[in-house]
Amino acid sequence: MTPHTLTGIENALRASWAADTCSPDDQERARWSADNPAWGHCDITALVVHDLLGGELVVGEVHLAGEPQGFHWWNRLPGGFAVDLTREQFRLGQTVTAGRTVQRPAGRTRRRWEEYELLRDRVAARLPGLLPEPSVDKPERAAPGTSEPDRRPVAHGGPDPRTAHGGPDPRTIDAREPERRAFDAGGHRLSYLDFGGPGRPLLALHGHFCEGRTFTALAAALAPDWRVIALDQRGHGRSDRTPGYDRDGYLGDAAALLEHLGLDGVVVLGHSLGGVNAYQLAARHPHLVRALVIEDVGAVVADELSFCLSWPRRAPTRAALVEALGDSVRYLADAIREHPDGWGLAFNPQDMVTSHGQVRGDHWDDWLASDCPTLLVHGTHSDVLGAEQAAAMTSRRKHTRLVSLPTGHTVHDTAPADFATAVREFLARLP
Repeated sequence: MTPHTLTGIENALRASWAADTCSPDDQERARWSADNPAWGHCDITALVVHDLLGGELVVGEVHLAGEPQGFHWWNRLPGGFAVDLTREQFRLGQTVTAGRTVQRPAGRTRRRWEEYELLRDRVAARLPGLLPEPSVDKPERAAPGTSEPDRRPVAHGGPDPRTAHGGPDPRTIDAREPERRAFDAGGHRLSYLDFGGPGRPLLALHGHFCEGRTFTALAAALAPDWRVIALDQRGHGRSDRTPGYDRDGYLGDAAALLEHLGLDGVVVLGHSLGGVNAYQLAARHPHLVRALVIEDVGAVVADELSFCLSWPRRAPTRAALVEALGDSVRYLADAIREHPDGWGLAFNPQDMVTSHGQVRGDHWDDWLASDCPTLLVHGTHSDVLGAEQAAAMTSRRKHTRLVSLPTGHTVHDTAPADFATAVREFLARLP
């Protein structure tokens, strides 16, 4: 069986949601759009997650201004780990009551069977070898939906969760559902995920083409000791495009978020673009940064991103877009969106080239300008950070520790458990 991470499972589901899998009941309340892709998908998403990871189905009541709005479904994995991939759909102030467990026996569904199969097929195509064919040889039954929940059997054909689960062990982490928030950063809107909890704050900054939710698995692995706050950087995810992508703009965004949250002296973790932003933030605003985790980017950045200009702007279907993107699609699952004129990416490729043009160059002065405790994580197969430069960055800067893992550039996604262990061990040494 091909191993898959929790992040990969989440990305496969998110990339598979569409208008044709949205609940008709919810479509009557508000039309499905790529800006809120989780809308109307809680029921069949819970079924697919259950197919993949087992555990229990959980249902709670949805209320708006004191009035009932139906029901919301999510999952509880073995060991009590809660997984709710569609909670973010509620953007009008809806509240969800505490959930109750609903057992899922085998059987076909009367409601939403076609949508369930369509979503399941899309996810199976993105996660080869993980989903078997659903078992439908039992009598037809009712499925969970947004109407009164039915406790009768629904379809089940998932693998043993002990072999299917490829992310952090749910029995060892305190998972929290992130809250999607946004604020005005001086003329442009920035969106971020706050994973919450009682722990100390850690600001996470993603790389080009990505967005804050790329750190979902890491946030779970670090909880409850650390509260991860993951920014969608300008031009990425749900944050606004901006006229410029210079260094001061990115650093100003990070500083504005910390000011908005009333935080300073935080740990800042950054991957690639986010890594440069992190160590430059420490150099230029040292009071904001207590420690750094830099993932696979150097003090000299020499690669370029012009290859992304060949990616299609739009395609008629998701499948056509995936085919046109080729091997690059494995880095872009977070970014696939349905737009009014077809399927495309959440970002503008020219923005990425412009942004990276401002990142390229020699940043040794910024790297050496701070001496806060720092972990440098290097993927030994990376084509962005070489072993020689990683060693030099460690030897020339005080209080810097190097960890090398046998991955490429996206260490946190390729080896999430090893990456989380390295980060957790580093954080445990901080005063």
